[in-house]
Amino acid sequence: MKILQYIFYFFRSLYYRGIANTFKLLYYEKKYEKKLGINTHSIVNLGELTLDGNNSEENHHYQGASYYILFSVFTKIPKEARQNPLIDFGCGKGRALFVAEQCGFRNLIGVDIARELINQAEENLKIYSKKNMDSILAFYFSDATRFEIPVTSQVFYFFNPFGEAIMEQVVQNILESVKQHSRKIYCIYLNPKHKIVFERNCFNTYHIETNKRYLEGIIYTYN
Repeated sequence: MKILQYIFYFFRSLYYRGIANTFKLLYYEKKYEKKLGINTHSIVNLGELTLDGNNSEENHHYQGASYYILFSVFTKIPKEARQNPLIDFGCGKGRALFVAEQCGFRNLIGVDIARELINQAEENLKIYSKKNMDSILAFYFSDATRFEIPVTSQVFYFFNPFGEAIMEQVVQNILESVKQHSRKIYCIYLNPKHKIVFERNCFNTYHIETNKRYLEGIIYTYN
C-alpha cells in the first residue's frame, strides 16, 4: 500500500510541479534529513497508530512536508512574530518545527493525535537539541480540538492534517484565543484542501506559495 502511495505522490508532483522542481524537492529531502540529523521520512497511515481520540476520515495520514517549501514559507513570516510560540497541529515526527527553528523561531509546540509519532518526534528532538540548545521545543500527544492554545501563540501551522470539520473546530479555538488576548496571528496552511474554513472566518491572505501549477500553500493573517 505505501509503495503505491509513494508512486502516486511522485507522479502527481511530476504532473503539477514538473521534473526540475520535483527533483529539487527530492534533493532537499536527502540534504536536510542528514544536515539536521533527524528521521522524518516515510508515510505513516493512522491504522498503524495509537490515537488520542477516534480514527476517522477527518484525520489524515502522516507525511512530512517538503523541506524546500517549509524553508520558503517560514521565512515569509515577519521576524518579530518568530519570537512568539508557533504551534504545529498534526506535527507528526516534528519536521516542520525543526525547520522553523532553523528559520529563527524560538518557541515551538507540536501537537499530534498519534502516540507513536509524538514518540518519534521526541527521539528526533534528543538528537537535534545536542547541536541546537537555545530554542524551546515541546511535543504533545493530544487531539488538536482539545489542545489549550497559549495566549501568546502567534503562528499556527497546518500541513493538511485533517478534514474540514476538525479544521473548523481548531480555527474556532484559535479565534477564541485571539478574542481573549488580542494579537495579530499567522496561519500557514500547506496543501490547503479546506481553505474555505479560513475564508468564511474572515482571514486575510498574506502570501500564496505556488510551484509551477501547484498551490503549495497559503499564509493567512487575522487581527
